[in-house]
Amino acid sequence: MSEVTVIGAGIIGICAAIALQDVGYRVEVIDRGLPEVAASYGNCGLLAVGEVVPISKPGILLKIPKWLLDSQGPLHVRPSALIGQLPWLMRFLMASRRAKVESIASALAPILHRAEEDYRELFGRANLNDGLVQAENLMAMNSKSDFENDQYTWSLRSKYGFKHTFLNSEEIRALEPSLGGPICCGVLLKGWLQFSDPGAILNSLQAYFISRGGIIRQGLVKGITLQGGVAKSLTIEGQEPVTVLRLLLAAGAWSGKLARDLGMNIPVAALQGYHHQLPRPGPKLNRPVIYANGGFVLTPLTTGLRIGGTIEIAGHDPVPNFSRADILAEKAKQILPGLDVSGGRQWMGPRPFMPDSLPVIDRAPHHSNVFFAFGHGQVGQTLGATTGRLIAELVSGKKTTLDLGPFRATRFS
Repeated sequence: MSEVTVIGAGIIGICAAIALQDVGYRVEVIDRGLPEVAASYGNCGLLAVGEVVPISKPGILLKIPKWLLDSQGPLHVRPSALIGQLPWLMRFLMASRRAKVESIASALAPILHRAEEDYRELFGRANLNDGLVQAENLMAMNSKSDFENDQYTWSLRSKYGFKHTFLNSEEIRALEPSLGGPICCGVLLKGWLQFSDPGAILNSLQAYFISRGGIIRQGLVKGITLQGGVAKSLTIEGQEPVTVLRLLLAAGAWSGKLARDLGMNIPVAALQGYHHQLPRPGPKLNRPVIYANGGFVLTPLTTGLRIGGTIEIAGHDPVPNFSRADILAEKAKQILPGLDVSGGRQWMGPRPFMPDSLPVIDRAPHHSNVFFAFGHGQVGQTLGATTGRLIAELVSGKKTTLDLGPFRATRFS
């Protein structure tokens, strides 16, 4: 019988499962079995170590009307989802206060500073040394004023030790000769790297976990059965119940529903992201390019060029609006002359977002054998290995190497 059961085989769940094996536990992972619709497969593939500033920041309130009206914008709220998502949106807006943004940045900085080291250690053991590409990310802009008008963000990143270098037109094209269109300057993000391919890395880590005696079971977990203040078993659609000794809830955007079985209302939302992946793009990029004015990222993966981005608030499991992926490809052609968008593959998947952009990494307050690791938002891929190590410390009863207070599950209670 497994000593720890993990719900969710995405990057957070599988990294935690491996870390739990490292400290001696027998681990089983249960996953709904839809890897290609999950954020761990379709994300932009960035090790975004300096992403300490949340999306909700001062000035965001003025942008809400445009989000509602512009279905092609980088952040869109589907009108049909507005009422259902309104409580989450109100908390999201409350997190934009300057003092709150400062506290969010101070909480994220220590955990993000560990990300590269923890991945390199994990990848070394799993024979994935090519999993991280040593090419720092570039943010491209149409004018220097785009950089100057966002000094709040750049100052916060610098304050917490994440450096950047401003580049003029000549310098940016020396790094990326294929870039064209209106781009006239940019910023080199020091320490921001990329993953060779998120989906392939996840597959390799799952295989590594299994090679060490781990079990991955496919099944949709419908509920958690409690007895005497502890989780006793899981109800799985079409299968016999699974008895649990210790339980880690790492089911991404679907974690909130299961947490309600524990009497907890944790406001994790599914913010849909899109990508358009091109197998034969033509022009070559040497590194990921974040296009600030377009709200998307160009990432050269081993499987082709991924054009990813946009945030759509549409509730859980919505029907994809793949016109948003088409828009990404068309916008990319404006800055990458000669881009071949034929034969591309579109994707939509849910990023698990908390209103304050801080993940939940915690022990359930009233159920001693239940632990949480979800809600990582736009830094889920970045924080997989580090979250795994912190969960292993938490489950084994050790003092955690980082203060997990900011990531407690009850902070919105």
